[in-house]
Amino acid sequence: MASALSDTFATINESFVRMLDWNRDVFEKTMRATQEESLGFINRRLERNQRILESLRENESLANPNWFIEAAKDYVETSSKIRDRFFDVASQGVQQAAEQGKRNVESFRSSANDMADKSRRSVEAAQRKAAE
Repeated sequence: MASALSDTFATINESFVRMLDWNRDVFEKTMRATQEESLGFINRRLERNQRILESLRENESLANPNWFIEAAKDYVETSSKIRDRFFDVASQGVQQAAEQGKRNVESFRSSANDMADKSRRSVEAAQRKAAE
């Protein structure tokens, strides 16, 4: 009986450990995606800022709206890319969580059935012993 109970607790503990590992994995993917997109954005902005500074050095006016338009496009594009990456990570995460949940339920059912079988056998053995 104690062994079946410890098996059940071990199964539940394994489920929590897997859940923590999964959460860590999702967090890492999210941070990596954010970092990659942010670095791309920063590089684009630095290059474009360098171009506007060079054009200012050549006595062009800052009244040229291209820099502002490019900056706005970069912000919108980067926000969209980060949103898409988050959506991809979340979609994969939901699918993995559902699959893991099914495995956990099956494992818990199996442990519960094993515990019930062991309890039944213990009761039957006690009844036989009492009948002797």
